Amino acid sequence: MFGFGKKEAEALELNRLAEVVKEQVSSIVGKAVKDATTSLGKLHQIGDLEKKVVELKDSIQDLEIGEKAIKADHAEQTRELEHKIGLEKTRQEQEIDLAKREAIVSVQEENLSADKERFEEQMDFIQKRFGEEVGYLKGIVGQVLTCVEGIAKAAGVKNGND
Repeated sequence: MFGFGKKEAEALELNRLAEVVKEQVSSIVGKAVKDATTSLGKLHQIGDLEKKVVELKDSIQDLEIGEKAIKADHAEQTRELEHKIGLEKTRQEQEIDLAKREAIVSVQEENLSADKERFEEQMDFIQKRFGEEVGYLKGIVGQVLTCVEGIAKAAGVKNGND
């Protein structure tokens, strides 16, 4: 009987060992599955992070393109503004030159008017003086003619008209 009990005891021991091995294998397999799941989750996170990195790189490129466009627009606006300022400066310089010319022409017109008025006064004076001189000369000529006629009568000379 001992032989049979020994086999049973060995079988029981084998069953118990099988159970222990089974539990340990289950535990190891569970840990391995758990670790694999965790690793897989981390791999998914890494994959998500890689996707996020790609998205962020694309976003950076889009922002850089947008920045370049904004800088180009700003440069264009700056050029347009500088051009407008240049045009305004030129316009103001032309207005100043025009105002100077108008002032000069105005002074020249005033001077011309004053010159014309002086000329007319001088002409009036000369005409009056010339008229006086002519009257004076007529008087002298008349006196000379009277004297010449008197001398001619006294000398017995007859007038060429008589």
